[in-house]
Amino acid sequence: MSEPKGKDLISIREAAHILGFRQSTPIVNYVNNKRLTTYSKRGSKRRWLSREEVYSLPKLSSATQSTEDLG
Repeated sequence: MSEPKGKDLISIREAAHILGFRQSTPIVNYVNNKRLTTYSKRGSKRRWLSREEVYSLPKLSSATQSTEDLG
């Protein structure tokens, strides 16, 4: 986990919002399943994601999102 040069980094919460999730748990699962790579920023304890990698993932369909809201 290192700070990539030239990458636009975003928070896990922002990634969840971009992909249509109400919570960040699915994004953490993507990280744990190696679908997303985390990066660090100097002076920060948070994990960061590449905006480009997040946008390359398929967005959550509205049908899946409705089912997730019920569960």
